[in-house]
Amino acid sequence: MTGPAHILVTGATGAVGSTVMRALQATGRHVHGVGRRSGMANHSAWYAGRQDPPPELRRSWDAIVHCAADTRWNLPDDEAMQANVAPLRAILSLADSATQFIHLSSSFATGLHGDVVVSAREAYRNSYEWSKAAAERCVRAERDGADIVRFPLIIGSRTDGALDRYSGFFWVLAALCSGAVPALVAREDGLLDMVSTDDVAQHVVSLLDSGTSQGHRLSVLGRGADAQSVKQAFDTILDALNSWRTDNDVAPLERPPYITPQQWNRFYLPFIEEWLDRVQLTRVAAFRGYQDYLSIAEPFDVTTQVPDTRATLRRSVLRWAETHADAARRTPKPWSARQGRGNSGGRR
Repeated sequence: MTGPAHILVTGATGAVGSTVMRALQATGRHVHGVGRRSGMANHSAWYAGRQDPPPELRRSWDAIVHCAADTRWNLPDDEAMQANVAPLRAILSLADSATQFIHLSSSFATGLHGDVVVSAREAYRNSYEWSKAAAERCVRAERDGADIVRFPLIIGSRTDGALDRYSGFFWVLAALCSGAVPALVAREDGLLDMVSTDDVAQHVVSLLDSGTSQGHRLSVLGRGADAQSVKQAFDTILDALNSWRTDNDVAPLERPPYITPQQWNRFYLPFIEEWLDRVQLTRVAAFRGYQDYLSIAEPFDVTTQVPDTRATLRRSVLRWAETHADAARRTPKPWSARQGRGNSGGRR
């Protein structure tokens, strides 16, 4: 084993943080995890940014790996800052000048202009991107040396597709099975870059092995120009779901049509807002945040290209179905106009 021995990992019960914990423990390092809730050995419960750190965290750390993040894209701006910047500042207070600091960010933190230096809210698609860019600027301002690691969509283990927590993009799988997504608002030729949690964890181990960065060292993980297209990714997703459903005597899902965001927002959305019921409109709003990410045409400029992710995506979908069998078994329900609307339409 090389590199720092006593390491603090934040977000230790999340999809990425838990994998980082296991990877570091496998190297023989002494790793302590922290999250909002904890009941496990070598873990502390701490609501960073809102509470003082517990006594066991007030010590000298050889390294801190900051994995914690709130990935919800629809938080109000002030809540997004409280979720992603305030905890970071609290974590930074635990690091001294000798601590190797690794901050896990997002490829989407570069927003609409491809850089995090712009602070204007309109430069970002949503409050998540905006707050993650602010977090990167905070690390650069408060640390003379640090590693910043960006990565795109997260999927499960390369071995078996497992994730400690299925969230974010995996909501789309449940929506496909329930019929909450009757059409994919996306560019079929868009790029859907993704990495395994294993890719991130292995990269963190390599950074710790290489020692403290002189200055600010940026890593961008992903497939880059070799990322799957949206169509390829959703073909894999639907094939995996239908394979699982067939094995479990459930009727296969039909492939939803693709609609470009321009078509959706100009022609379909006004009709939907007029005719669908409140629950259906809530589902439409929930899916709206994915439109931009399913229509990205330009690849990320990666510094570390991860291996092909197609087989890993399939394993991740199958593992999700195994662990969320009730959701995976659902029969899509057709959408219908809310009661009280006549064939003539029109607003009342």
